[in-house]
Amino acid sequence: MITAKFKKKNNQIYWYQLTGHAGFANIGNDIVCAGISALYITITNKLLALGRTFERDGGYFVLDPTEQEIVCLELLYEGIVSIAEQYPDNVIVEE
Repeated sequence: MITAKFKKKNNQIYWYQLTGHAGFANIGNDIVCAGISALYITITNKLLALGRTFERDGGYFVLDPTEQEIVCLELLYEGIVSIAEQYPDNVIVEE
């Protein structure tokens, strides 16, 4: 199971972490893991490229996110929640 953890302050995400494997299919053929990984890698790389995101406490931390960073964080959260709703046995979202 993939566990996606998000921490919020004033209803705004400032930290996130993903762990585990979906277990929907064998590694290399798991569409749930592939979908989550595509979101996670793309958005994390964008946040890191903006230069204000840091690894912290086993996840990624953004202090006082800019508007662009807020959009990225919300896209990650909403995308993972959407996948978790479709595959509740494979993905859990914790806040």
